[in-house]
Amino acid sequence: MLIDLHVHSHLSRGCNLDPKAVLARAESHGLDGVAFTESNTQDGCDELLDLAAKSKVKVFVGLELATDRGQYLCFFNDPLKAPEPVQMWGSNREKPWNAEECLQKLKGLGAAIVAARPFDREAGNPAMDYVRTLKVLSGVEVYNPKVRAGANELALEAAAALKVPGIGGSDARDSLDELGYAATLFKRPIATQAELVKAIVSGEMWPVQMGELPRLQRPGEAKTAEAKAKKKNRRARWRH
Repeated sequence: MLIDLHVHSHLSRGCNLDPKAVLARAESHGLDGVAFTESNTQDGCDELLDLAAKSKVKVFVGLELATDRGQYLCFFNDPLKAPEPVQMWGSNREKPWNAEECLQKLKGLGAAIVAARPFDREAGNPAMDYVRTLKVLSGVEVYNPKVRAGANELALEAAAALKVPGIGGSDARDSLDELGYAATLFKRPIATQAELVKAIVSGEMWPVQMGELPRLQRPGEAKTAEAKAKKKNRRARWRH
């Protein structure tokens, strides 16, 4: 069963993706399921779970927790009963939540935890080698098409060192076109949220890269490319 374990919708701040459109695009790419992992919240997950009745693509819910030492995908057996991060640790506007405290608490609540894009220097407070010290992880995101190849490779090495499986997720947030590049293959069919958590914890999953990873531009590359194109056009006009 092929599931994208890292997708956002309009329930995440700064994201405008319609979950119905996400599921339609996921189906067109041959995905069997989508896990909506909203930023720091599961508020509104009932809206997402209600879509399951009319969708050919299975719908699962998690959250992407941003801490002072990395981001983590967290999945609960029953998202509707899971406490909100802000209820447990207060606001994170002035100071990010403490990774050690958060992860231990979430693990105690029965969450399956996966480190997301741990070596992505462009993400806020990346985990980096701290991820190698964590014993609470059930997996590491090793294929994220929005992350540079070198960072994905380091994540793969970290997963091997921790002896936990790697997962793949699109991290779709800005456009529907971001879907369909990465997913996670599960050994057995998964019908419920509880089954998803069990499968992640048991490690019965493999990362899948779908198609060719899109080329990521370095900061300033887009402007440089645009300037070169304008210069080329000026030359072309001058020659004619």
